[in-house]
Amino acid sequence: MRIYAYPPFDTLLGKAEIELNQENLSLWELLQILAQNYPAFKHELPDKATDEGLRARMLPIGEGHIYSVTDTIPADAILKIFPPLTGG
Repeated sequence: MRIYAYPPFDTLLGKAEIELNQENLSLWELLQILAQNYPAFKHELPDKATDEGLRARMLPIGEGHIYSVTDTIPADAILKIFPPLTGG
């Protein structure tokens, strides 16, 4: 899978693009792997695996929708990590 990180996540991960050879991971499992490999990124994750907690911190987008923490990410997926949207 290919992960594209947008500011500020590109800085926390040290790069804007990451390729992982993983299969059958939930979004939450994938984010935990990123947190293990990139400690600065760990501080951006909520303590619990909830969609509300995660979406307050980041928007994991792929395949035309926002992923849920329980969604399985296909091995050939493109995942984009954006900061949450705010404003009115």
